[in-house]
Amino acid sequence: MASRWLMFGALPLSLGLVGCIDERPDPVPGPGVDQSLLARPPEGDGFQIETEDIVVPPGIEQQDCYFFKVRDLAATNGMDPDAPVNLHRVQIAQRDGSHHMNIFRVRTIKGLGPEGGLIQKNQNGVGECFKSPNWADWPLIANSQQDGQLDWTFPDGVANVLQPDEWLMLQTHYVNASSQKTPEAVGRVRVNFWSLPTEEVTAEMGTVFATKQSIRVCQSNPRPTFEGSCQINSPSPVRIIGANGHFHSRGTKFDMYAWDGTSIGTPAESERFYTSTAWDDPPMLTSPQLDLELPKNGGVWYGCTYEWQPPDPSVGCSGLDEYDVTKNLTPEEQLDCCYTFGPIVEKNEHCNIFVYYYPKQDDVFCN
Repeated sequence: MASRWLMFGALPLSLGLVGCIDERPDPVPGPGVDQSLLARPPEGDGFQIETEDIVVPPGIEQQDCYFFKVRDLAATNGMDPDAPVNLHRVQIAQRDGSHHMNIFRVRTIKGLGPEGGLIQKNQNGVGECFKSPNWADWPLIANSQQDGQLDWTFPDGVANVLQPDEWLMLQTHYVNASSQKTPEAVGRVRVNFWSLPTEEVTAEMGTVFATKQSIRVCQSNPRPTFEGSCQINSPSPVRIIGANGHFHSRGTKFDMYAWDGTSIGTPAESERFYTSTAWDDPPMLTSPQLDLELPKNGGVWYGCTYEWQPPDPSVGCSGLDEYDVTKNLTPEEQLDCCYTFGPIVEKNEHCNIFVYYYPKQDDVFCN
């Protein structure tokens, strides 16, 4: 059965919300500088979200979830707490070692939500912050990966409109294991959201986050490819202005194509607009370099190709098989030292797409 995930579209407020306000923000830091340093926007122009220091000893995968309310963030930097925040520019700065950083809008509460604590810290796959069904319908706002440095201003008039009473969740995953390291053993994330005056907003941004959960990269089938699609049901064309792919260290190639929404099979090579061969730091394409029109009711086709590798000795095939039985209920006769869908870098694989487009549509379906 095809898997489906879709994103449309407890931290003390003192963390990341205090300090001096600069006349102008610093740019995203360059080489040789602490990559998490980022000055906040000037008062009234936006706000900053910041994590605490994230300690990541050797052998640890640390995934933490931070919750913020939009009106509280706005109020800390001189913005009207009762007005929408029209997100028009995103700056992200992180220390090296980040496996991913995602920011979502909180929707359906399952095992994870702000009532469980504004900071929720989990390690090595254990805890609600690692359980992907908890945010299955939470719309994506921003994302980055290992390098984690981003400064992106959306096209004129385009904004992701955040309402005052919305909760946001920042999820950060740092890894200090065999396939990926956190060099300083301490991570940190800062994110700036810049707002556009309401009278200047001409189009609302939409986002798509989809992940192929049926992936199996096994010893007897070492080079598989898995494909999926997302249809944006719109009565008129939409424009893709941002795209990023994500898999773990067995991933060798990630492709995205413009899709007409009806054809079956991989689109023509001429429709490919994104390729990544780097699992640990895949490219993030953004406007103005990426400005792709999709036809009405069109969408995105994506594919992930893998090459099986022997697991780290600390895991072994027995560890992969144990996970496969526990999480997937795989019968013993079908166990094959397989990497299957899941959050743990040393045991699991991903095939995730992040897409930003406008104008926002409410009917988006991925499979």
